[in-house]
Amino acid sequence: ESLCKEFLNFFPKSYSLRCILAYIYRCLNNFEQAHLYLEKAINLNPKKPVAYFICGEIYFRQNRYDEAIDNLKKSLDYKAKLLNNLYIILGNSYLLRNQINDYIAAAENYNISLKNDSKNYLCLKNCAYSYEKQENYLNALMILDKLLNINKKDSLVLCYYGEILYNMKQYSKAILYFTKANIIDPENIHNLNKRAIAYYTLQEYDKVLLDLDKIIQLDPSNSSAYYLKSLTYYTKNDINNVTILFEKYTELLKLPSSDSNILANIQLFHLEHLLNKNSSKDLNNILTKINQIPNISEDKLLLLIRCKILIELNKYYEAKEDLDMLFSDKYHTYYYYKAFSYVHLLQKHSDFWSYLYKVCKIDKCDFTKFGIINEFSKYMYGEKEVYFISNLTNLNSKLCQLQESDLSSLSGLVLCSKNKKLRLDLPIIFNYFDYLIYKINVKKILSKDCFIKFIYIDKNNQSEHMLKYEDVSKLEGLGWIEYQNLTHNSYKFQLSIEINSIEMQIDYVRYGDEYKEITPIPDMSLMGYLLPDYHQFFSNVPETFKDKYFSSKEMENLLDLNDILRIL
Repeated sequence: ESLCKEFLNFFPKSYSLRCILAYIYRCLNNFEQAHLYLEKAINLNPKKPVAYFICGEIYFRQNRYDEAIDNLKKSLDYKAKLLNNLYIILGNSYLLRNQINDYIAAAENYNISLKNDSKNYLCLKNCAYSYEKQENYLNALMILDKLLNINKKDSLVLCYYGEILYNMKQYSKAILYFTKANIIDPENIHNLNKRAIAYYTLQEYDKVLLDLDKIIQLDPSNSSAYYLKSLTYYTKNDINNVTILFEKYTELLKLPSSDSNILANIQLFHLEHLLNKNSSKDLNNILTKINQIPNISEDKLLLLIRCKILIELNKYYEAKEDLDMLFSDKYHTYYYYKAFSYVHLLQKHSDFWSYLYKVCKIDKCDFTKFGIINEFSKYMYGEKEVYFISNLTNLNSKLCQLQESDLSSLSGLVLCSKNKKLRLDLPIIFNYFDYLIYKINVKKILSKDCFIKFIYIDKNNQSEHMLKYEDVSKLEGLGWIEYQNLTHNSYKFQLSIEINSIEMQIDYVRYGDEYKEITPIPDMSLMGYLLPDYHQFFSNVPETFKDKYFSSKEMENLLDLNDILRIL
């Protein structure tokens, strides 16, 4: 430091010396002094990249991600020589800033770095996380495969792999990875919990109980383990064990050490509702307690439980208000598919849907020309702009032979192309739209000549959007998904769907304003009494094990003096 200052007396306009001094002060955590030298260096030569690079890295260490991104981008604009670490720091800045599209920008920068250093473990881990947060699961798994090729015994990566497979509804495969992680780290409660939820989804209840017993042995105060154990016994119709475990669960929540959070409340009210659903007095008591929780509209699952209780108490007006809140979201219709999973749990209450049918004045509408004849289908079309493809059988009886029962469908019925070429001509069901979203299940590709074609015809022209073999192969085996095609603005158009050489089910088409092409849909027929998206209440591996997955030491050790000297 003193030597550099002495040299600076002889070379008062030295850009390089100021950058080196800034780096020294950065190593001493004297960021204020470092910024002063960098500011002077930039004033001397505003088009040289090094000072911006150092400045961006220091801002990153200060958690000032906006300034970090601005300076790192300027360093690249002024032709900083290709430095992998610069792209990693820039990617990390986007990752941790976490604004709209930041995960996409993070992945782009990580991939640039990986082109020159394909085995950079830190970069690969962060890149996998950025893809997973985008719900770009296939790319996330591709990156995790590279990590496992480097270290196949990384239990956190194995568990993370299982979590992503679970999100993709590949439950059996997920269990394989949770099990591999468990062999390496048998006391990882997070991994055991995720495997127990996967076992429950596959209805392997004895295995669920084994994992939960291990969790309780490792952590006797783990309330979520007692909740899931109670739910498992309830599913097995073992009410005596449920009652005992529910008492234990409530006792745990009363302990001073207990973490009384929103998840604890949801689990408590869910169990209490299941145990008392036949008693109006008990349901009213539960309702009173739920109503004491502030800002309930911000928590969809708690809202769902209250809505269900209100329906069972025949309080339909209040239940409708809750249902409307379940569908309302600041992101418009993006999370409608989640709201549909809530509707699954309410659907058996036919009197409630009859009430909605009348109070929403849908009974005044004539939907027979669309083939919509039952009250529930009329409500979903009139209020939520969802058209069930099975309605077409009421317009064309020949399609009945392609109709299949499916518990994951809200209508209970879907159409399947099987091994035939199929064309579905829909009536004019939407007057105007920006996006159309299709719930489909591509079960099997029968030939490389396969395609799915969406045809839009209005009075002036016809346009098409076609998925060929390469596109369809990415959808095969994903189970039920919502697929959104290209933006298409039109007025009073007819939609036709052609399917060739694909065994594919189609459930509905709906209006939407999504931001992504493919959205996995939970299969509610496998959920039992598990609440929708319950697994998402438990953070993923990178967020649960931040200190291990995102090593701050590694992330803050990406700027080396040799790098600076090399590019000065």
